[in-house]
Amino acid sequence: MNKETIQLYLNNFRRFISPYLRKDINFKSIIYPANDGAIVELKFQKTSPIKDEFRKKENSVTDSLKRINQHAFGGNLAGFKFSGTNLIMEEGRIIIIKDDNKTEWSIEQVKKDVEKLIHPQKKNL
Repeated sequence: MNKETIQLYLNNFRRFISPYLRKDINFKSIIYPANDGAIVELKFQKTSPIKDEFRKKENSVTDSLKRINQHAFGGNLAGFKFSGTNLIMEEGRIIIIKDDNKTEWSIEQVKKDVEKLIHPQKKNL
């Protein structure tokens, strides 16, 4: 994944989610790019400075996932294959796993991703 595409996605994500956040809540992001997509970890904090931190590029999203302390997936991660957009909510953070399909990083997809987080019960977004 290319850094500029990810950065544009994050900028738009902030723009679309900010109306739903309290004024003193922000998030910093840690990006784990890979050849087949990327993982974006959003850590929400009170009065947190806006910061996007890019980590070393890995061969696969699965390799990146091994570097993240998360509770959604366990065991041998080598058998996992991620496609599309996957949203994982954990206490104080959201983990977004995306493949490298250009449409997954578009402004239309940003809107859908924010909508899924704000209104998770809605179907067919």
